Amino acid sequence: MKQFGIQKTVLLIVLMIFCAHSVYSATISGQVTDAATGEPLPGANVLIQGTSIGAATNVEGEYSIPRVPPGNFTLLVKYIGYQDKSETVNIISGRNLLKDFSLEFVTIEGEMVEITAQAEGQIAAINQQLSARTITNVVASDRIKEIPDDNAAESVGRLPGISIIRSGGEGAKVVIRGLSPKYNVMMVNGVRMQSTDRNDRSVDLNMISPNMLSGIEVTKALTADMDADAVGGVVNLRIDKAKEGLHVDVTSQGGYGSMVDEFKNFRFYGGISNRFYNNKLGVQLTASIDEFDRSSDALKAGYTTNEETTTIEGLAEIDLASVTITDVASSRKRKGAGLVMDYQFDNGSLLFSNFISDLNSKAVTMQNDLELDGNQFDSYTTESEGTTTVYNNTLQGDYTLWDLDIDFSIANSVSKMNVPGDLKMRVIPEQDQAGFTTDLGAKAIDATPSEFLNSVNFIADDLRTKRLESNERNVTVSEQNAMMNVSLPYRFTNYLSGKIKFGAKYRVSKRENDETLYFINPDRHTPSQAFTRMMIDSLWTDLGLNAIDTGNGIRAFLFENPNYDVGNFLAGKENIENDKFYYTGSLLRMNQYEGLARKWNHFFKESRESNQYDYTYDDDVTAFYLMTEMDIGRYVTFIPGIRYESMNIKYDAWGTTYVGPEFYDFYNEKIKLNKTEENWFPQIHLRIKPFDWLDVRLASTKSIIYPDYRAMSPYYYFSSGSPSISMGNPTLSPAIAQNYDIYTSIYDNYIGLFTLGFFQKDMEDLITTSRFYTMDAERIFNTVTIPQNKNTTVDTWINLEDKSTVKGFEVDWQTNFWYLPGILRSIVFSINYSHMDSETRFPYQFVRKEGTGIFAKSVFVDSTRSGRMPNQSNDILNSTVGFDYRGFSMRLSFLYQGNTLNSASGREELDPYTDDYYRWDLIINQKLPWHGLELYSNIKNLTNRPDRYFVSKFELLSSAVYTGRTADVGLRFRF
Repeated sequence: MKQFGIQKTVLLIVLMIFCAHSVYSATISGQVTDAATGEPLPGANVLIQGTSIGAATNVEGEYSIPRVPPGNFTLLVKYIGYQDKSETVNIISGRNLLKDFSLEFVTIEGEMVEITAQAEGQIAAINQQLSARTITNVVASDRIKEIPDDNAAESVGRLPGISIIRSGGEGAKVVIRGLSPKYNVMMVNGVRMQSTDRNDRSVDLNMISPNMLSGIEVTKALTADMDADAVGGVVNLRIDKAKEGLHVDVTSQGGYGSMVDEFKNFRFYGGISNRFYNNKLGVQLTASIDEFDRSSDALKAGYTTNEETTTIEGLAEIDLASVTITDVASSRKRKGAGLVMDYQFDNGSLLFSNFISDLNSKAVTMQNDLELDGNQFDSYTTESEGTTTVYNNTLQGDYTLWDLDIDFSIANSVSKMNVPGDLKMRVIPEQDQAGFTTDLGAKAIDATPSEFLNSVNFIADDLRTKRLESNERNVTVSEQNAMMNVSLPYRFTNYLSGKIKFGAKYRVSKRENDETLYFINPDRHTPSQAFTRMMIDSLWTDLGLNAIDTGNGIRAFLFENPNYDVGNFLAGKENIENDKFYYTGSLLRMNQYEGLARKWNHFFKESRESNQYDYTYDDDVTAFYLMTEMDIGRYVTFIPGIRYESMNIKYDAWGTTYVGPEFYDFYNEKIKLNKTEENWFPQIHLRIKPFDWLDVRLASTKSIIYPDYRAMSPYYYFSSGSPSISMGNPTLSPAIAQNYDIYTSIYDNYIGLFTLGFFQKDMEDLITTSRFYTMDAERIFNTVTIPQNKNTTVDTWINLEDKSTVKGFEVDWQTNFWYLPGILRSIVFSINYSHMDSETRFPYQFVRKEGTGIFAKSVFVDSTRSGRMPNQSNDILNSTVGFDYRGFSMRLSFLYQGNTLNSASGREELDPYTDDYYRWDLIINQKLPWHGLELYSNIKNLTNRPDRYFVSKFELLSSAVYTGRTADVGLRFRF
């Protein structure tokens, strides 16, 4: 049946190609601008009245209407927020017509109304959204400039159906319609950004400063000319070409962070552009640098199920198992630059776009863990640094040859992740010692994390340095691609016209991952203990080491920094009486210890961590498509299409078998994987506009989820002693999603834009992690020989047998009150709300007793349980109220994000969730008397809302992370 549907779609499009005909006539082209400012108006509709013939303006406000028959026609230009304009034109066969339009903002009879800066950005976004051929949300250039978000993820997060995964108090990754970041595609000027994640296909957007962007587009329903692996959607970060004339934009900003109580945040941005040679050559150069403190405090808790207690609502009771306190001193520095050059020909253009962004993160972490089982204590001191760099280089061109519109692109896209060596030290009590007592006794398992901490009496008087380790990581992902599209307009009658579009794309990508973990373990590790004796004798005689340090670890006070200041821990919240950490390490002595160990070849290579993440991954994708856009009268647009994609994969990884007991007791084997995936993707869109104020869109599309790099890897790590095996699953199939959308928009100059949309995604073969126990080697693809007298623990990935579904609705209203009296007309308002539900069935195993008495046999039974998709929030609300009066501008925004499942654990009782999250942000801007000069201020997270997490439906606190509020003041100069 599926194949039959594909054949019908192809037949329909081919029939249109052979039937398409028209008498060559003329092309009407031009530009639509604001009559007051001369700025281009993107998304304006230019129509020939009484026909289906027309076009929408691009981001430069330019339009082109081909194949207009001879005769007298009325051109009508419509742009929400502006007055319609019409003009009669005479078309002569074979003679093209250049016709520009200048539109005026809507007015009240007898009154002049001036458009405000915030309203201008909102109006541009509305019109671009309405003129898009598919379901799209837009953040316009003016809005980005007026709202100084910390990064691009924060800007995207203001759109309907979008939630954000946060890191260090700022947005990092984008979740679209409840689908995890790895299911979405991120682009810059239509060129894919490469994954910035160690294991999956997701991309961080916190490395990109929004100052460098000219707009953001989020496409939620794919057309055949788009990559098929964007199940949630496509985020396209746009960097436009230079405008006519010299333009300069300079911003200087300084800021305050409450976590460190210092004015150390800063941002500098500069941009310059101009056009030369009669505006044929455009050059635009931008650069940005910023640094923000991202320090945080965290209270965390771990839980375990109590199998022997009675159940509540069918679930086992949960006991407190551990409590952790963490102080992180962190900073992030972003650097970015862009160079865009374009050249305009008579019948086309070339654009050369270059973009680079670099994020460097540094952190010092002090962590103390308290385990209830045995009253064990652990302390970790970590010094970490990592740099992520992305860059894109693209040559794009478009050309009109007779009736053909041809465009192409050649692109290079790279992401690099480098960790030069995260240094971590672990400290524990001397062997067989408890670390603390608690006043709660046996009742501690029922306490809250705060109650437990307040009851602790720390008693460990002989802490020992157990281990020092350093993890180095280098990940490089690169892609080169070439693409060409050809578009041929056709016209059957004045009421039936459109264009045939076809094209192809070829891309080659390569991913290399290299990791090495070094360690020294002075606790009962013979080579490390020998090095301790070397330090005593000659290498570090002034440290204070003696013979007692050569046994069960070095005395920890020698590597302690008792003067480390954790500040106002947890902002004085969470009802914790004592904010003093029990142990904080000395970074200076940790680094000296590491340096000596490396110099004298006593920093040992850890077999598992140094092999299982090393791999080389190559793929090449060939794609071609065929589609048409058919306008039927002035009311209906029909867009059927079909896409073919073939992916060839080559994978080299390592299999490691650890036989123990020493760290060097292992052997490796290199494993290769070659496989090919082929799929067809029929895409159908229907747009109906029965009235000038109503737009209805329907879409049925198909998309694909390729397995994560880690999930499909042929790697394995087998420990024969446990026995246990962690492994990839090279037999995984891609998941296929069938997507349905219904969107209705109501719009006019008074309402603005009101949109209501419904969507549903049905996914087959969704991929998830799985842990099970087995003695059947076939279940691990006969990778290694596993014991037959004892179950082996297996951690891997599988395709789900049951269908997974995500569905929901989005409501969005954007307007400004230009028609109200006095200063009320300066109000700009927007609000959007999204509700989502999802259901999937996760695998798990439970133990069933067969028989009775001492001869009863325990059997592992495979089963599934229902749950929602990870990273899916049920409810998302964004609201913004803006006010412009003369040179003053203010914007207050509110964000609400409902609780989100982080991941599905082995038991429903232990599923981790985020708590409901909300925050308030305030932005104030004042134009100064000097032309082009503005002063602005913004306050983020006004209420100092923490990121809170909990476990199970009983909402037991698992984490509270405080990142503080920030306040910034900046000076901007633009002309």
